[in-house]
This record gives sequence, structure tokens and C-alpha cells, in this order.
Amino acid sequence: MASTILVQLWTMRVDRLDEAAVAPWRAMLDLGERERAARFVFARHRVQFIAAHVLMRAVLARLGGRLPAAWRFVADAHGKPSAWLGDAPAALSFNLSHTEGMVGIAATLGADWALGFDVEPLARQVDLGVADRFFAQHEVAWLDRQPRPERSQGFLRLWTLKEAFIKATGKGLTQDLAAFWFDPVPPRIRFAPSLAEDDAVWWFEQRVLDGGFVAAVGLRAGSASIETRWRAVAPAALTTEGLADA
Repeated sequence: MASTILVQLWTMRVDRLDEAAVAPWRAMLDLGERERAARFVFARHRVQFIAAHVLMRAVLARLGGRLPAAWRFVADAHGKPSAWLGDAPAALSFNLSHTEGMVGIAATLGADWALGFDVEPLARQVDLGVADRFFAQHEVAWLDRQPRPERSQGFLRLWTLKEAFIKATGKGLTQDLAAFWFDPVPPRIRFAPSLAEDDAVWWFEQRVLDGGFVAAVGLRAGSASIETRWRAVAPAALTTEGLADA
């Protein structure tokens, strides 16, 4: 009998937050995170970064039973972080995303899962020429079949799915975006022979959130079945203890 993996997803709107609102959260961040936040030129990007990293810490606290400030993060050779407590990695896998107006995290129990998550605003301005230059022909053809007013949204559906995959593998945009492609409805990945991947072991889910964002999550799940649990978090729920709505 196949096992079941629970993938939990938390998202939070940040478009009404300002720097005064997120200032109390800085105490939950480590020195490196505070320094990275300070390097952003625009205030909204500092707000997004702080909110995303505090949400991440709060979710890990919920799953791992330790305070948000207790976690530290160790990046692999491709820059993908893992969560550590003290000198040992925690038995958790996660992936973080932040964009204009929303931040979110996908997480599951168990270390070393290839888990990726991405969220984008549907109002984002897109260059459809990117698909022609970098996407697989199957995806370009699918986009061309969409009614013209829906092509930007179709592009973002494909983009979030592709981001979920490359974030799951941890290799980012070093991967050839045309070497894998998606059937978007329901989302299913296919691979060119140049990628040593088996499409049968990959699972993806995509949702429209809050009427204005599209999100995609992917996992190299093997033969396991997947259960998802999506939650919208109010900023007021974030405290130094974790998530107040526990």
C-alpha cells in the first residue's frame, strides 16, 4: 500500500504591510537575514523579504516544535537552503516564495524531499516572447491556442509550474527550460531524454489564490499519494512564539 505525504502550504497577503508593521518581526530573524533585508533598495521588497522569512520560521516552528528564532539555514551547492536546529538538519523539507503582494511556503515532514513552490500575481506584466525563446514547443503551442486575452494568465500558469520544478530540484535557472514541459490541466510534467528524470514520480498541484495570484507546488513523490492542506495566514497571527492560530 502506497504511503501518503502531507504537503502543507501557507500563504500571506503583504500588500497592505509597511515597514512599521514588520519592524517587530525583525527580532525573529538572524543577522544574515536582517543584513539581506537591509540591502533591498525599495521598502516593499524589504517588507516582502521580512514577511516571507518570518512566515517560514513560524511554519517551521509549528511543524518542528521549536521557536521561530531557533532555526538556522544551510544552503547546498546550488543555494537551496535546508532547515537546521543546532548542529543537525531537521526532518523537514520546505520551499519559500515571495512576490509582489503575497508570500508563501510549502513544507512537509521528512528531510531531503525535492519540494518546490512558486506564487505570482495574475496582474504581473509578462513578455510572451519569453515563452517563444525559452519554453518547450509543446507549451508554446498550448499558449498559442489560448484566447488572446488569456495568454498572459496562461503564461503565468506555465511559469509557476516550471518554477516549482526547478526550485524542487534546487538547480534553478541553470536548467534548460525547454528540456521539460507541462500539460497544464491537470498539471503533469514531461521530460526530454537529456534530463535524467522520470515523469511518473513527479506530482504537481496548482491553484488560484485570493482571486489575484496563481501558485504551483511540485514534489518528487515516487509512488506515494499526496494530500495538500492550504492555509491563508493573517499577519496578526505571526508572533515570536510562531503562528497564533495553532
